[in-house]
Amino acid sequence: MSLREFSDTGQEKRPGFVLVFFCALAVAVLSAFPVRAQDAFRPAAVVNDEVISVLDLAMRMRLAIVGAGVQDSQDVRRRLTPQVLRGLIDERLQMQEAQRLDISVSDDQVARALEQISQQNNMSEGQFLTMLRNRGIIPTTLIDQIRAQIAWENVVQRRLRPTIEISNEEVQVVVDRLTARQGSIERRVAEIFVAVESAAQEQEALANANRLLEQVRAGANFAGLARQFSQSATASLGGDRGWVQDGELAEELNLALAQMGPGQVSIPVRTPAGFTILLVRDMRKNEGQEIDRSRIQSNLVNERLNQLAQRSLQELRRTANVDVRI
Repeated sequence: MSLREFSDTGQEKRPGFVLVFFCALAVAVLSAFPVRAQDAFRPAAVVNDEVISVLDLAMRMRLAIVGAGVQDSQDVRRRLTPQVLRGLIDERLQMQEAQRLDISVSDDQVARALEQISQQNNMSEGQFLTMLRNRGIIPTTLIDQIRAQIAWENVVQRRLRPTIEISNEEVQVVVDRLTARQGSIERRVAEIFVAVESAAQEQEALANANRLLEQVRAGANFAGLARQFSQSATASLGGDRGWVQDGELAEELNLALAQMGPGQVSIPVRTPAGFTILLVRDMRKNEGQEIDRSRIQSNLVNERLNQLAQRSLQELRRTANVDVRI
């Protein structure tokens, strides 16, 4: 059953159906995930009076483990729990901000995103939702995550994008740098980004980045980890930045990439905004392709927009009433 079909049945609006549906799924989940039945609906955290239940956390943990392709174990769950819970808290804050600004997300927007994810996994939407259920994941866990991502993207585009202006001079600086490097190497790059919000939080951010790197080295799916844990705008794309020319990124990242070949993963690289783990998927020689000024401008806009979005989220965290109870 697809998202549209599920919505069109109207059955989720019947209280009896909802109770039976979620209780049945909760039983399936609790049998596969170490959460005591009496604790399932206990608050794991409260965000401005909105509850994140232990079951919500267990579901999102399960989704993260399945999406990243890591082996489920008590140690993995222990290591990932702080990041998973933080992600859920951030999503609640983002959705609350979208609601405050009267920004909504349509079912069609969610369905299109879900269809894209299904295709990336070489499945139909119905097959993908069935796979989630078979893995002990309530489909609304992913759907809620998608809705929060789209809502926050809409908030960022409406509130922050109009404040960004990229001058011709800024674009020309990049054009000149790339022109000087014609004939150099291009790399197909993916990233996982962990933000550093303050000096006091740096060690925690580095520890989180190192835990993600450990999972990658243990065989986890890089794109799956990026979707679940990266704080970059590329998270919804599995961290994919596309083809990157020498000198195109921040200098710290350029230096790391210069030492990397296909299939290699970097240690967390410190940039002014946080820590970035890089993956080189492929390499090719730049044979003098035409430099695309519009792409350069778009990249500069996205980098600045990502910085502003992180600051905006930091402010939401600072002013929120968040009570973590686990």
